[in-house]
Amino acid sequence: MTNRLAGATSPYLLQHAENPVDWWPFGPEAFEEARRRDVPVLLSVGYAACHWCHVMAHESFEDPDTGAYVNEHFVPVKVDREQRPDVDALYMAATQLLTGQGGWPMTVFLTPQGRAFHAGTYHPPVPSHGRPSFHQVMAAVTEAWTQRRGEVEKAAEQVSEALAAHPDLVDRMLADAGPSVVVEPNLDDAAEPAGRLVGAWLDGLERARDAAHEGFGTGAKFPLSPALETLTRIAGAPGEQRATAHELLCATLDAMVQGALQDHVGGGFFRYSVTPDWSLPHFEKMLYDNAQLVRVLARTVHVLEGRGTDPARAARYRHAATAAVEWLRREMVTPQGAFAASLDADSEPSPDEPRAEREGAYYTFSRGTGTDGLRPEPVTAAWGEAGRITGVLDETLRRELWERRALRTPPPQDDKVVTAWNGMAIGALAEAAVLLGDPDWLEPASTAATFLWEHHRDPETGTVVRTSRGGVVDPHEGTLEDYACLGTGLLALYRATGEGLWYERSRALAETAVERFVGEDAVHDTASVDATLAAAGATGRAEPFDDVAAAAPAVLARWLTDLSRPETVGRPTQEVVERLTGQATGVVLTAATAAGGMLGAVLDRLDPPALLQVVGASDGAFAEVLGAVGERRVLDVLVLHEDRAPYGVPDAGEGFAVWLCRDGRCELPVRSVAEVTRLLG
Repeated sequence: MTNRLAGATSPYLLQHAENPVDWWPFGPEAFEEARRRDVPVLLSVGYAACHWCHVMAHESFEDPDTGAYVNEHFVPVKVDREQRPDVDALYMAATQLLTGQGGWPMTVFLTPQGRAFHAGTYHPPVPSHGRPSFHQVMAAVTEAWTQRRGEVEKAAEQVSEALAAHPDLVDRMLADAGPSVVVEPNLDDAAEPAGRLVGAWLDGLERARDAAHEGFGTGAKFPLSPALETLTRIAGAPGEQRATAHELLCATLDAMVQGALQDHVGGGFFRYSVTPDWSLPHFEKMLYDNAQLVRVLARTVHVLEGRGTDPARAARYRHAATAAVEWLRREMVTPQGAFAASLDADSEPSPDEPRAEREGAYYTFSRGTGTDGLRPEPVTAAWGEAGRITGVLDETLRRELWERRALRTPPPQDDKVVTAWNGMAIGALAEAAVLLGDPDWLEPASTAATFLWEHHRDPETGTVVRTSRGGVVDPHEGTLEDYACLGTGLLALYRATGEGLWYERSRALAETAVERFVGEDAVHDTASVDATLAAAGATGRAEPFDDVAAAAPAVLARWLTDLSRPETVGRPTQEVVERLTGQATGVVLTAATAAGGMLGAVLDRLDPPALLQVVGASDGAFAEVLGAVGERRVLDVLVLHEDRAPYGVPDAGEGFAVWLCRDGRCELPVRSVAEVTRLLG
């Protein structure tokens, strides 16, 4: 049968549109139905590339008996976490509160008012490894709801109160860690506040470092891209902390690039390694991971090649970044010219690898093809030269494996266009085009940026939506992450191309973002809180900690700083940025591995990019200035094409003039491209 998900724009929801479960989308109608029937809501949250989401769907949600039980005793609601991050965030917090852990698929039982009272993740169809079956869980919930309603409602109330109190608890925890950095630093002097903060962060990363396998933590390994990006900044700066940052950065990148996290045949990176030694990936490929890693790799190449001390590593990282960009352009561009959200972990079993499991079947091969008894495994660089890790797979073998892979059925693509993740990809391609010297990469970045500006933004209100699919825009407004990541991407595209349109669009979006998300007392993830979520304990407050990407307040702070205009956002930029980064010290001292974004924002605030204002130049002359600035234009120098001299500076009269401005002060102008090079040192 076809249920209410048939009209969804989410591929994940559409995967469940033919289930015997009578799914509802998340919304007031579903909760009104639960109140009318006096039954709980069964909330199931997942995403299209999630392996265990598919497993539970095949085992339970496609089963007619299970569907009949669900429909009789619950109002079932299905949510794509990528489309509704606000729903996912609240109920994931509830799941972690109730169970001590989280993950997807997430299964939460709610009162008709939306309050959680029981939660879990994957439930098997029969009891297994200490886990009760899905039917046992549902029967227990039904019994509690019908026989012990008072206990259920009391538990739900306690959960919602705990969730509502969470932001205050976080504030107190971060305040206890110490005051934020508010004085001007000298990054060369570890005695200065910023130097001490960087030192504390590096110490925290060292404590979390897996000395045996590299990366951070001793379990499953994730890229932690925000931390890696901040390491690129410290590794590229002068000072005694540079060596530590360089070692942490390169050791982690080596493990990822040479291990199984990288797809050595087709390019790009998988979501994470389930093993601590980076030998077995979870085979999802996410746009946000690859966008962030392209940026990290390009910046690391810039640092290494600038010093000229480690050419082998620089070449390895350049190769990995280039392969990831080629994968993005080949496999992730939608017909609209934007970038798709992900590729599934699962694919059909391969005919040339009959023993291959469903998950990862597209990517794994047996050594000695066709030999029975060999378990398929990911191809790593270790296959290159007699088991020695070289960092680049032998090209002959890579080509052979690519030809075999081309005969297989590729994993499904989630072609949903997520604003934030596209912003990350736009920015990464723009930066990498300059840092790695391939201007062809600017074309897909510009095409995606044009699509998002024209289709994901309302020209009358300036607001941005979260997702679209096939050119059909989903009605949910974007989160702070969407505004900040898109705005950052547009600014990076301007810095790479010098096309003023992108700067003006980024600036306009910044004004809207600050107006909608930065209040007098808090920074919010959403412009308004869904009524059901509010009743369940949601506050809409933005967390200062990184998740798979940098914390949204940190991204916003860096974006506003990089715009380099004191009144860019309709009020003093520095005042807003200081508010956004006010908890930085607490974040760094509390959770170093989740503090990369906020620390990067603090370093940007204290050492913002120089502003090069070019007045009276033709388009050709302005392009020459951009060329003279070179790679620095996407890193630490913002070049603006202006109509008049900087405020407070006498007009230069006729002709081409360039002012270098820092901290609100401008040097005397120069009038040639050669002098621009000298001016920048």
